[in-house]
Amino acid sequence: YFFKRLKKWDVTTISNVDLYVANSKNVAKRVEKFYKREAKVIYPPIASNLYEKSLEVIKSKDYFLSFGAITPYKKIDLLVDCFNKNGSKLIIIGNGSEKEKLQKKASSNIEFKGFLEDKELENYIQNSKALLFPGEEDFGMIPLEVMSYGIPVIAYKKGGALETVVENKIKVSESSGIFFNQQNIEALQQAINSFNKIEKKFNPFWIRKHAENFQESSFLQSFTETIDKLIQK
Repeated sequence: YFFKRLKKWDVTTISNVDLYVANSKNVAKRVEKFYKREAKVIYPPIASNLYEKSLEVIKSKDYFLSFGAITPYKKIDLLVDCFNKNGSKLIIIGNGSEKEKLQKKASSNIEFKGFLEDKELENYIQNSKALLFPGEEDFGMIPLEVMSYGIPVIAYKKGGALETVVENKIKVSESSGIFFNQQNIEALQQAINSFNKIEKKFNPFWIRKHAENFQESSFLQSFTETIDKLIQK
């Protein structure tokens, strides 16, 4: 009953909306599908202070990183299953409803760190080989936050990651990561194997420069211009 009323309200108010703003092309497609309206895409901002520090390039790294909420749609279970099998070191940072369950099934090569203060979190990011991003999200801030440290991303090829992760197979030095096509152990492991072969070809400075396209100043400029145009109509 409540859903029907909400749907009716939603439909009747569509005509009163002057402009739809979406946080990604991924979301804009859904707006067009359900509301038959075009949405202006304005990407969420990444904190400018992440780009203020000099980039520290660390050559010797021995672990992959997962960072964020440990909930079902984030697919952290896929990471645990994969690293249980391959024996490589994985650091998982964050809390969530699946943390306890996954801790129980994780092998000794997988470490759960829970919530960390900024300084300690920064240290783990800087010393990681790559961020693993196995879920599908509307946009996804964490890959860009990690890229601001020059760290590449291994991401599921769907959703917002398609708009933030650049995979250049011809020129890896102009890539910010690589993709895997399916959310299963085989596809993820294949991506990890591919990454290990080309890891040294990634350019941390190029990765950070790419991430800078999403900083606060870009967001404010785009948002301000959009509102100004709307007011002038």
